[in-house]
Amino acid sequence: MAKNKKNKIRSSKKGLGPGSLVHVGEERLDNVKIKLIDYDSSMLEEHEITSFEQCNSLSKSETISWIDIDGIHDAHVIEQIGAKFNIHILVLEDVMNSTTRPKVEFFDDYMFISLKMLELDQNHLLNTEQLSIIAGKNFLLMFQERSGDSFNDIRERIRTSKGKVRGRNAHYLAYLILDVVIDNYIAVSEKFAEEIEKLEQKVLQSNSENTLHSILEMRKELLDFKRSIDPLKEAINTITRELDDDISKYYRDLHDHIIYESENLAMYREMIVNLIDLYHSSLSVKMNQVMKVLTVITSIFVPLTFIVGIYGMNFDNMPELHWPNGYFIIMGLMLVLVVFMLNYFRKKNWL
Repeated sequence: MAKNKKNKIRSSKKGLGPGSLVHVGEERLDNVKIKLIDYDSSMLEEHEITSFEQCNSLSKSETISWIDIDGIHDAHVIEQIGAKFNIHILVLEDVMNSTTRPKVEFFDDYMFISLKMLELDQNHLLNTEQLSIIAGKNFLLMFQERSGDSFNDIRERIRTSKGKVRGRNAHYLAYLILDVVIDNYIAVSEKFAEEIEKLEQKVLQSNSENTLHSILEMRKELLDFKRSIDPLKEAINTITRELDDDISKYYRDLHDHIIYESENLAMYREMIVNLIDLYHSSLSVKMNQVMKVLTVITSIFVPLTFIVGIYGMNFDNMPELHWPNGYFIIMGLMLVLVVFMLNYFRKKNWL
């Protein structure tokens, strides 16, 4: 149902020309919030932007301006910001599209990075949020779908002048942001590993339909994870080739982390396939046990049915029918036969 809804939203751009600013994603009605952190090695200014006129001098300022835009659903706001920083209309179109594939593009004055922020909710379902970064020489625009993020540690490092951030350019700030996003990937990956181990225990203990549903749901979540990680490998690799060695070495480290998590993801997907095979094998073993018990029961009742059938024919010349203790003798014989067959099955390890 949700998938059809997403397709319907994407189809809303049908017939519109290139560069048409239309929000693609979850419908939102709240106001866009814009926050600024302006800094260099000796000064820091932090406040909320309420007028676009405050952005006039930021793109040409000697200080580093980190502008955080919470909300990508208001086309007017996105267009105004793009105009202040001379951002290409097709880049703004990608910013407003929450289904944009992770990628990086380089322009004369800035680079554009699009990727997904990931986290697991309490139900162990993967939540994704579009994150777009436009990094120029002295400015960085960060577009998020909603308020709240994992970048407060970076902001605190800027406020306290901890580390190198106050003395580096906007590309280094973009690296720090990507580093946090990829660290969250690692955290999500570790949680996936824990959940797969729990699923394996469930499969070994019980093979109910709920267990199979959990395995299939995990496979779907891993597929979504793969869609977020795989394109990012090439995107970061492109950054390492385009930027100077002084900054590209940091992005090479990110690339190594992405490669490692991609390999882990491939391993997890293989584990899920093995879990499905284990589930079906356990189901077959359980079914075989049931069939074995039913077969033993049937085997026991076949000779008993034979005996009862013989003495149910009611012929006149059957002397056993006139024995005073015939009933008790036949019942005893049937009991002995059952005990004998059970012992025989146990010796053959059929029980």
